[in-house]
Amino acid sequence: MKTAISIEKKLFDDAESFSHAAGLTRSKLYCVAIREYIQNHAPDAITEKLDRYYESHDSRIDNDLKGAASHLFAGEDW
Repeated sequence: MKTAISIEKKLFDDAESFSHAAGLTRSKLYCVAIREYIQNHAPDAITEKLDRYYESHDSRIDNDLKGAASHLFAGEDW
C-alpha cells in the first residue's frame, strides 16, 4: 500500500542517512519504525511487558525504602 506523509526535513534526512547505512529501503525503515512504535507504546503491550518482567523479578519494596518514604512524606497532607 502506498501512502504520503509530511515530516520535517531534518527527520527525513536523518532517516535517509540511517536507511542507507543500515542497508534498508526507505519503505522498510518506515515500516519497522511504525511497527516498533506501536508495539512499544500500545497500553496493552506495556502491561504485558511489565507482567512478564514481574513474573521473574521481585517487586516488593524493601524496608529501608519504605522507611525513607514514610519519613520523607510524614508531614504531607494526603
